Amino acid sequence: MNVLVIIALFTFFTVMVTTLTLLYTPIHDYILPSEQQADVIDKQEVLRITDKIIELENKSKANEIYINNLRAIISGKVPMPQVSNTNNQFTSSVDLDKVDLAPSKDDLQLREEVEREEMFSVNGSTSGGGDSGNLLFTPLKGIVTSGYNTDENHLAIDIAAQEGEAIKSVAAGTVIFADWTPDTGYVAVLQHANGMLSIYKHNLTIYKKMGDVVKKGEVISAVGNTGELTTGPHLHFELWIDGIPVDPQQYIVF
Repeated sequence: MNVLVIIALFTFFTVMVTTLTLLYTPIHDYILPSEQQADVIDKQEVLRITDKIIELENKSKANEIYINNLRAIISGKVPMPQVSNTNNQFTSSVDLDKVDLAPSKDDLQLREEVEREEMFSVNGSTSGGGDSGNLLFTPLKGIVTSGYNTDENHLAIDIAAQEGEAIKSVAAGTVIFADWTPDTGYVAVLQHANGMLSIYKHNLTIYKKMGDVVKKGEVISAVGNTGELTTGPHLHFELWIDGIPVDPQQYIVF
């Protein structure tokens, strides 16, 4: 009986000491957080979730703006951007009709030589795959029937060729759009480095799908006559840099 009484007293004493220690020492905060601490933790979690929601909303708005701009570019409804004159650095806009943008004979010869080197490097080089150099690959060899003309809002060039002929990517990039549109038929849009977009319209078919990564000179589609805004088999090719349309003939020898 004495042994049992001692054991009982020792157990009771141990339980009491443990309970008092948990209730009235800092150990309590580590094992059993107080209501205030739980409140603080909940508020911190709420703030973290709120910041995450705001971040996601900003990303969603940015993506929505990007998609809307891309849709406008694909539909051909984007007007030429105007140069801002807020800093009073320009007194008038440049009249493109008075500027000679045509390349010289020597320039054309140099471009052709470089293009031949690029084509050999892309198609037959044994030094490794991937993009070779910074020059753009010619997407299609054919007859340029309509050039880049801002006055007519034709922000592209039209290249006539035989239906079914292969169309190639001007540079390494990712397919961000590959689908049918009523006006321009099958359209492929590629995103390249340095903020460059290349757009290929009126295709007979598209061999790539959204998300595919392509190399420079890789076949992506075939010449067609699809869509309402076409009068024969051709490629309607657009080149955009940092959201601004540029004349493809200033960058590529066709």
